[in-house]
Amino acid sequence: MKGKRVGILTLPLINNYGGILQAYALKEVLRKNGYETLLIDYRKNKISKKNSLNMAIRNFIKKTILKYKKLEPAVTPTIQSEISRNAKDFVSRELGKKTKPIYDFSELKKLNYEVDIFVVGSDQVWRPEYTPNIRRYFFDFVDEGKKVISYAASFGTDTWGFTNEEFKDCKVNLSKFNALSVREKSAIDIMHDKFGVTSELVLDPTMLLSKSDYLDLINKYNEQKNKGNLFCYILDKNEFSISVIKKISTKLGLEPFEVKPKAIDYNYKKGSEEYIYPFMTKWIRAFYDSEYVIVDSFHGCVFSIIFNKPFIAIGNVKRGLARFKSLLSLFDLEDRLILNSEKFNESLIEHSYNWDAVNKKVFYLQKKSSKFIFDNIKDE
Repeated sequence: MKGKRVGILTLPLINNYGGILQAYALKEVLRKNGYETLLIDYRKNKISKKNSLNMAIRNFIKKTILKYKKLEPAVTPTIQSEISRNAKDFVSRELGKKTKPIYDFSELKKLNYEVDIFVVGSDQVWRPEYTPNIRRYFFDFVDEGKKVISYAASFGTDTWGFTNEEFKDCKVNLSKFNALSVREKSAIDIMHDKFGVTSELVLDPTMLLSKSDYLDLINKYNEQKNKGNLFCYILDKNEFSISVIKKISTKLGLEPFEVKPKAIDYNYKKGSEEYIYPFMTKWIRAFYDSEYVIVDSFHGCVFSIIFNKPFIAIGNVKRGLARFKSLLSLFDLEDRLILNSEKFNESLIEHSYNWDAVNKKVFYLQKKSSKFIFDNIKDE
């Protein structure tokens, strides 16, 4: 079936490094095997000019009249576009063909004339609160007879987040799928116990590429070395994560650094570099440059494993622990996960890693996961 066009539906690609890179990796794997891809740029309802203007006016009033400078301002579409310019640049350069932004069902429906095979995944595409409309991620817009698969789809958590109506509609649409795969072990149980179907466990797309693939990407953009050797990628910074960083930095004599923009505040001005998300390869290079990594993100764990870097993962229950637990258990790294509620045991810092065993498991699962993709999109 080579030469056929594969439509990839994932979560909206804004500034999430992991989300963008998993889409990039899946595109690359398909491209290397002779398939054309089309990224389906499906988004939430577009903010009207009137609402956008109202947000800007409220920000002005809070800042200049009410003096609420300690509160975070609303991120208007204009600000979002400005701080996302590097992410948009990477998507434009590296993710291949993509649709124009799509906001409604009728526009998605037209894709049946352009796409031969539909793939949903990866990332938390089956987590209702993260999607513009969960039904779309079960391909309610795809015509019967089209080849449809899920690749490494994730519910994000091991708790149930569907309304009764969402569940009924999504269950009906599962009958369209030719093959189902998920990213977490807990998702296999959800698929079986809730939806009454079987699914296969596969790797997140980012792990289908090798360390050398990512180094090639770094070199392509001539990404410069980061300053520091303790990479700290913390999405939800708090007293606990700050204390962990300090303890590891002190114990190992390492210099912490981040690859992350400053949060939007009332000092923001158009063109302020400190608020703009760094280019994708700077984030990837951070893992390469590090001697140790501290993260609280799923893909932070993934890239620590890809680059064979010692790491600590700080779990956040609200963001969902199932993703972390499933990934780390695959490689016997469960003890790398600590929770905010726990007292940090410094003995966890000096952990002995069997990277040879980890890399062999990655290689095995790469083969298994790639086989799932190509067995299920080829001609019968």
